[in-house]
Amino acid sequence: MGAKIFAGTIAFGLVFAAQTYSQQVEIPRDINVSSQQHAEEEGPIDGAVAAQPVSRQGATTQTASAPETPTNQAQPAPGKLTVEEMRRRGALAAQRMRNELASEQPRIPDGPVRPAIKAEAVAVRPFNQPARQPNQPTQPVLQPEPTVVRQVHLSNQTAFTRLADGFDFPVGKPDAQGYYKARGFRPHGHLGEDWDGVGGGDTDLGDPIYSIGDGVVVFARDCHMGWGNVVIVRHAYREDGMTKNIDSLYGHLDTILVRHGQAVKRGQQIATLGNAHGLYDAHLHLEIRKNIEIGMSRAKFAQDFSNYYAPSEFILLHRHLQGGGARYRVALNTFAYDARIPWDKLRNYSHAHTGGGSSQSAAALKRALAAQDEVAH
Repeated sequence: MGAKIFAGTIAFGLVFAAQTYSQQVEIPRDINVSSQQHAEEEGPIDGAVAAQPVSRQGATTQTASAPETPTNQAQPAPGKLTVEEMRRRGALAAQRMRNELASEQPRIPDGPVRPAIKAEAVAVRPFNQPARQPNQPTQPVLQPEPTVVRQVHLSNQTAFTRLADGFDFPVGKPDAQGYYKARGFRPHGHLGEDWDGVGGGDTDLGDPIYSIGDGVVVFARDCHMGWGNVVIVRHAYREDGMTKNIDSLYGHLDTILVRHGQAVKRGQQIATLGNAHGLYDAHLHLEIRKNIEIGMSRAKFAQDFSNYYAPSEFILLHRHLQGGGARYRVALNTFAYDARIPWDKLRNYSHAHTGGGSSQSAAALKRALAAQDEVAH
């Protein structure tokens, strides 16, 4: 490498000496020589292309090919180098030196070179764990134990029933013969209907209560308070191309004749008519719910037509249905809020008879008796 640098220095020295010598040569002021020298001074410095002088007769200019290397040309006599020859040799030496230096130096890329990034594994520290000191031994990270979700297995979660082929009235089947509606349905108030016997008072106590349609018993027990014994039956039926569910509730019963999970048929007796352990005159409280999650927790849900049907209206509109009789599976344990009710600790109003129903019930009884008298006459 040092020898090449030295040779390059000698070559540039020769070029400089040739330029100095050329300034001392006396050149005759001939027009042709002056024109040739002017063209050579403005031409390429590497001597790759040289322009030929133009004759006075206007001949076309010809472009000379690249000059041969000095080894292939006849060497001029020593001491008689012309200015043109000295310039050519200096240019060739300089070009050769540049080529040699370029071949030995590594190629420098045009754009900036980004250093290679070495991927390193970074440990993630939990937010509640202090950072480890440099000389502290590594301790394994204790992962929290996964929460074990224990599945609660409830007995009789589902049961098979038959799709209802229609619905009847729960007393005096199938058309409530011998009974009248003492109180009707009122949203945000009385959420069902009260059915009394036309005999009045407790003359209907112990009369049979029938299921309004095919279904499954999902609730059957004494609720104390103002309810007494209660039975809820779940029904499934086809309407408008869909299978729908409703719950029918029978309250203030004297006796219960069915159990939870039992399948019942349309018109099957499920209880006897009662008076909530003597709290009221004997009558049946009937509710029909669209929402099958209500159970005995009515205060948890909207008390309007979004969750309830008017019982008589529903029965009359669904006396005969298509698609009845097919087996269908229904859910049983859907009363989530009822699990929190301490039934056995609730106050029992047994034998606390109040002396009869409401004035609304008495007025309805008079109307029913008057209607019967008109039919008889």
